Amino acid sequence: MDDPALWRALWASRLDEYRARVKKRVFFSQEELALPDRLPRTRQRIAQLMAGLEHQQERIAALMRPLSAGALAVPPRPEARQSLALLDCYENIFRDWAWGTAEIDRVRALVEPAFPDAVGTLAVYGAGAGRLAVDVHRSRRPARTYALDVGPLPLLVADALLRGETVALPEMPVAPHECEQAVVEHELRFAAGAGDGFQLLFADALRPPFAPATVDVVLTAWFIDAVTADLRVTAAAINRVLRPGGLWINIGPLRFSGELPQQYSIEEVHDIVGAASFALGSSARHDLPYFDSPFSGSRPVETVFFFVAKKTGEAPPRPPPGRVAPWIADPKLPIPMSPALVALGEMSVFTASMLNLVDGTRTMADVADALAGAWQMDPAVILDQLRAFFAKLPE
Repeated sequence: MDDPALWRALWASRLDEYRARVKKRVFFSQEELALPDRLPRTRQRIAQLMAGLEHQQERIAALMRPLSAGALAVPPRPEARQSLALLDCYENIFRDWAWGTAEIDRVRALVEPAFPDAVGTLAVYGAGAGRLAVDVHRSRRPARTYALDVGPLPLLVADALLRGETVALPEMPVAPHECEQAVVEHELRFAAGAGDGFQLLFADALRPPFAPATVDVVLTAWFIDAVTADLRVTAAAINRVLRPGGLWINIGPLRFSGELPQQYSIEEVHDIVGAASFALGSSARHDLPYFDSPFSGSRPVETVFFFVAKKTGEAPPRPPPGRVAPWIADPKLPIPMSPALVALGEMSVFTASMLNLVDGTRTMADVADALAGAWQMDPAVILDQLRAFFAKLPE
């Protein structure tokens, strides 16, 4: 990661936010259980869900301990998003390691025929829980496969499974039809392993840890519309790491969430790929089952777009945008006053006391030093958490 301390602190903060949300939900559900008009089966279902949430919290906290150990606990502040970032790919874990291989096998049947006979280095961007990367590595046998993602939880689960561990996690299926399936306890195992040359990486695919022209194949599955950058930036970043003649293989939907000009159609996607010095080869459209849990009443089918593109030259450079404001990236810059900071100060005594130190001239390093003196703590620990705290402010 380009800023490991901030990345770690952000995810430790997101873990705290998740745990606070679970605690709140359990509290209010217990009040629901106390109401006299609840059916016995309704009580059973709610109680089962609450037990499942508490088990989920314990297991996720244990899996995240390598990242969260030693982090300063500050009052969690929700991000400007509806879902919990920590659980963004939680369902992927069960799709990859609990429900069988049908979904992954369908994707492999589409992407693997596009691979050259011999692959030196394969990079899988947005690997999620890792099963597609593992199975492609075992099938196509590249010398090296790197499975990249910025979300820690799915990769931590995959890492444990590939080391032969058993991971116990509860699934909360979408729209279960039976009370007994409101929570499904899983014991995840994978005895086969990935084989030599396979590596999981916490890494940003727009700033990947590869020298230019060193990768033979980049595989993007359910990825190009999920990153926050413009697709033109993504295409340039993929071009940069591929060797001359290297392949970009893509499959996934087009659910771009940026500004209207960046919500590209498949024709625009093909134009962008071509403009990034790729020759577009085969392309196709397919309707595939997606997150087809055997325990769920929901059976979604998703339209996905497949293409293969060969690198023909160097793409015009398009540096990825900064992921945080300059004053967060550099704690020695002054913290600017803003309406968002004023609103934040009204949330809790902690934030109000901290923001009393913000006057438009002090830096985050200044604030960390002041708090460290008051709290008798290491200012470096406080600084990491302050950066994570401010990084979740809306622009």
